[in-house]
Amino acid sequence: MIQLSICLPTRNRQKYCIETIRGLAASDATNFEVIVGDNSDDGSILSDYFTNELRDSRFRLIGPEETVLAMVDNWERLVGEAKGRWLSVIGDDDHIDPRLVQLLKYYERTYPEVEAVSWARMSFNWPDNRPEPALSVVPVAHDTYVAVKSIVQDRLYRWSEGSKRPAVGFGIYHAAVRKSVMERIKRKYGGRYFEHPVVDYESSCKIIREAKVLVHCQRPFSVLGACNASNSAGTKSRETMMKRVDTFKAETRGKVDMDDPVFPFPISDPGASICSSVASTTYWFCRTYGIDLTGFPENFARAAMDELGGTVVEEDYNLKKAFFERGFDAWEGGKWREHFKPQPFWGNRSHNELCGVLKDYLYIREDVPPSETPADFYHFGEAMIMPVENVTSGARVFAR
Repeated sequence: MIQLSICLPTRNRQKYCIETIRGLAASDATNFEVIVGDNSDDGSILSDYFTNELRDSRFRLIGPEETVLAMVDNWERLVGEAKGRWLSVIGDDDHIDPRLVQLLKYYERTYPEVEAVSWARMSFNWPDNRPEPALSVVPVAHDTYVAVKSIVQDRLYRWSEGSKRPAVGFGIYHAAVRKSVMERIKRKYGGRYFEHPVVDYESSCKIIREAKVLVHCQRPFSVLGACNASNSAGTKSRETMMKRVDTFKAETRGKVDMDDPVFPFPISDPGASICSSVASTTYWFCRTYGIDLTGFPENFARAAMDELGGTVVEEDYNLKKAFFERGFDAWEGGKWREHFKPQPFWGNRSHNELCGVLKDYLYIREDVPPSETPADFYHFGEAMIMPVENVTSGARVFAR
């Protein structure tokens, strides 16, 4: 029986996708499947790789359709094809440990009503995405927590923490959800698993509303990779980001409009950031499905200030500040403008300074570990964290 379906959407990043597939194929487990949704302009590259090199029955390839799919539609078709009891989506430049199945089985025994599982993630830049010295991240804790749904919902729907991105984790992206939950979502939300272009956060909105029990593991089971062609890499260059936003909007035409007149913080603005795109997604979801938004405007103002506080280049700070000011001036007639009071820019600086351990995270200079791919980095990082077998058996100590 297939316990876990790993969905791998990809578009025009075949060389990274192939490395990600190789990392997953190295597992000797047989209780998982990988479904690759190729949305590339040239479908022959992955097709030839599957035919001539991979030849692994655990992997399935769904090729490009006649026209390019919006990302949300590529995710939609992958989940529809999944056969596993649990589902997870990762990017084509990421990695996930198929031994996650052991964790899911352990949680099902311990918490019979669990329907969504999250975990900590390592972070890794591919070698072609290091324009300046950076740090890779390995979470080193390993405890388990059963989430209080009301608190998690408050964080996402109303941004109660006031941070630039809500700390939720639960969803289908770099997390796992039972297939039965996704089918409930499809029945309840307009006959689709996904509706919004910012599909990862939209899925979180639905899953934390519908899943009965949410369980989080502090031990990492996946790696958030960032190659040179990734969206996260695009944020390092304003010009590149705007080009990718234009492409994103063109490919999602006819879907939910990210330049939402009700929430006037458009992604097409040069000062837009991930903070505002996530806020636009959660605000759309709550408006559409009648969820209480009390406190959201004030908390979003705090999040916008947090975003500015972490901006390290003055030009970016000025663009973002002007963007938020325009948005708050226009939003509901400026009703929430007084809550947006950012601190002045306090100097150009670097994100990356010292490596070491801070608050359960190990920061490592990227030129130190001999890692070329997220899978390589995951195996490197495993030497410093609790073994999978100890976590999934309930043990909380290292064996001799």
